[in-house]
Amino acid sequence: MNWPYQFLDLSQAEKQARRQSLDRYALYAQLSALIPIGLVWLYQTLNKSSSSRKRDYTAVPSSDSFNTRKQSNWWSKLRWWLGEDVVAFEEVLGQREQWIGGFVWAMWLLVLCVAGTGRDYMHLTKRFGIIAVSQYPMQYMLTLKSFNPVSWTLKLSHEETNRWHRVLARCTAFLLSLHTIFYYNYFIQNHILLQKLQSPVVIYGMLSFFGLNLMIGTAIRPLRNRSYRVFFVTHLLIALVLPVVLWFHAASSRKYMLEALGVFLVDIGFRKRDTVTVETTISAIPGTSLIKIQVPVPRQRQNHFLRVAPGAHVYVNVPPATRSAFRRKDVKAANDASEILFEFMFNPFTIAHVDQDSGALTLVARQRAGPMTAALARFASSSSSSTSSSSSSPSSPAEEKKALLNIEGPYGAAKHFPALSLGSEFDRVLFIAGGVGATFTIPLYRAIVTENPETKVEMVWAVRTAGEATWAVIENDARDILNDPNVHIYLTGNNGSGSSGQKGRGEGAGLSSGIDSGENSPLVNLGGEAGAVAVEMDAVRRTADRRVVSGKEHHRSRPDLKKVVDEAFGHGPEERVAILVCGPAKMGQQVRRQVGRYVRQGREVWFHNEGFGF
Repeated sequence: MNWPYQFLDLSQAEKQARRQSLDRYALYAQLSALIPIGLVWLYQTLNKSSSSRKRDYTAVPSSDSFNTRKQSNWWSKLRWWLGEDVVAFEEVLGQREQWIGGFVWAMWLLVLCVAGTGRDYMHLTKRFGIIAVSQYPMQYMLTLKSFNPVSWTLKLSHEETNRWHRVLARCTAFLLSLHTIFYYNYFIQNHILLQKLQSPVVIYGMLSFFGLNLMIGTAIRPLRNRSYRVFFVTHLLIALVLPVVLWFHAASSRKYMLEALGVFLVDIGFRKRDTVTVETTISAIPGTSLIKIQVPVPRQRQNHFLRVAPGAHVYVNVPPATRSAFRRKDVKAANDASEILFEFMFNPFTIAHVDQDSGALTLVARQRAGPMTAALARFASSSSSSTSSSSSSPSSPAEEKKALLNIEGPYGAAKHFPALSLGSEFDRVLFIAGGVGATFTIPLYRAIVTENPETKVEMVWAVRTAGEATWAVIENDARDILNDPNVHIYLTGNNGSGSSGQKGRGEGAGLSSGIDSGENSPLVNLGGEAGAVAVEMDAVRRTADRRVVSGKEHHRSRPDLKKVVDEAFGHGPEERVAILVCGPAKMGQQVRRQVGRYVRQGREVWFHNEGFGF
């Protein structure tokens, strides 16, 4: 079949008609992005209405109602299948719904690129570009944290809308690549490549295409995991610069660039409005690599945080006034490049607890390789290390140190979880947490048992050492979470007891241990004063072990996730079960795999994985 497109010599009137066609189809492409959002909203509305009618009809599920649900559960099974990971070379490349949705959307955009172009090669070439940039306002909007109408409409978190941002970004990158390739082919075929390479319009186009590829390159998962900061800074800077460059590259793209940059700047304004600078208390949790941050919320903002749903999170940033205290001691402020790095350090931390009397927040984080948690840990330990040798009691807490921090938020979609209205939504709820993932699950657990004390709810919490669970103890709390009979704590690390302890629900679930062998261990071969500190830290850890295990038997093993899930579903096939997991990626994948068995059997399940990582 012959290639239908040709280089046509058009009259001025024909060029004007082509311009109008380009603008019209670009508008079609932009407005059509609202169609899938509207369809999802309509589905959610109808599904919510249908669920309400079902609850009115039968408050307590029976075998008959279960059979009815089982027969009509094909849609639930399809949705579960669409949510499965796509894995290649042991790397997760997104979910099936992203790949299918992305393919369908790319095909739709290609149809809009080709429709009405006739045999005009340049019309097709320009159409690739204008259709791509028409998606930029929506692409930018899907990344926004505060000013995000898509999140408001569909009741989604930033993380959920950000998944579809990545899908749309790949579609636009594909079209812009075609736009570039077709233009360069035109230059080569007409022997004007060298001449055009000196044109400002082409130079701006080359810069845009280079920036686009740089964003895509740093977004590749292995590179993003290796240095999230590089990915974040690159994305932020190019997101600000790209609309300006495209403004000069093509006049027809200017309205779309104004819209994209506009929503981006409005979101920054909203985030500034939701940011407070307060003097926080930062301390290291003895015997662990955890850091606790206590945030006294200003009175004028207390109602905002007291109304926040359990499981919400905030972003933490170090303001200029405090940065000198967080620098490494071997870095001179005069030539400190980290000053610029601090501007891009916005780390999310889950709100582990909100004091209903004072409005104060408690945040808990684990020190990792990133600069923010490393700076917080360095700051917290700088005082405790100098005074620890003089502590009179091995169980004395680490010295608390104060510093100004920027707190932005709160964010999160946990308030939309049906599990929070469990009394009418589900018969049983299971929380599974790994390490600091409990900062997300414990507030939700506490909220449910407080508001619905008759609810059948359990939590499984795997931690490396007993000390890592002590932050969950709240002063004057009538319900001690560590000795709650429905909270099952698994100590997965070597706590020095030399005993495997109770097997409980079974040993070995194939869960990645994530245990540091030496780096975070309190027992290190040190001498002199440092050796005394190590001995004391070991005593603190042993005290924490006794504190956690004193009231009840906990499991010195890893949880058998298959057995945990089986027990949740083992109380009758008519029960509606909600399962929420927050922990390492492998934990979430394994729990989802086990829950999937029951979804395929037709059980009514609500599942949410609040995974670690980016």
